[in-house]
Amino acid sequence: MVENYNVINNEQGSAIVIALLVLSALTIIGISSITTNTIELKIVRNERIYQRDFYIADSGWKDGAYWLEQKSKAPSKINTNGGFSEEELKLVRNFGNGAVDVLNDTFPDNTEDDTINAIPYWYNVQFDQDGIVSGSGKDYREFSYIVKSNANKEQEIEVRLKKIYKVGY
Repeated sequence: MVENYNVINNEQGSAIVIALLVLSALTIIGISSITTNTIELKIVRNERIYQRDFYIADSGWKDGAYWLEQKSKAPSKINTNGGFSEEELKLVRNFGNGAVDVLNDTFPDNTEDDTINAIPYWYNVQFDQDGIVSGSGKDYREFSYIVKSNANKEQEIEVRLKKIYKVGY
């Protein structure tokens, strides 16, 4: 006796096709999530480096402010040669060793002011202006300075500071 066999309602083997489709979809989702995670890890790493360098530069300007605070009188300008720009002629403390007429803008090796966790930083202090301190005698003047700090040749912070000095003694 021959049974009536209906090919249209036959579902034998369809489980393999469905399993392959689900497996393909899961593979695509897995690969895309791995790619996304890789990209996010790079973003996090770059953000960490950015933050690290920012905080080191932040420490650098504070180092410059401390240097300025230790001065009992207004510091002298270090660049005297007429070949410097107006901004360079106002420097009172330079990147690196701060030698007269030396600009370490390219940050040669071993010229950093200090390092934090082996990351170098530099700072300079530039005279901005001075004026009479209101309510005091002519012997006191308020000096304004611009302190720039650079960390790892990547991050730079600029801060403006004021300090009052007694002049003429």
